[in-house]
Amino acid sequence: MKHYRVNKVARPGGEVLKRKDILANHDGEAMQRAEDDPDCPICDVYHAGEKIGSVT
Repeated sequence: MKHYRVNKVARPGGEVLKRKDILANHDGEAMQRAEDDPDCPICDVYHAGEKIGSVT
């Protein structure tokens, strides 16, 4: 399992409103979990300090 950080933001790349840590096997699973999270209408997903994608 890898550690990912999901930042809820007002807009992609914008101010962080809330942070959540998740565990996932790979980047695709982390992105899917962020997309499925009802608390995450707009989020940036990071692994090891590197942005892997955005949910909009």
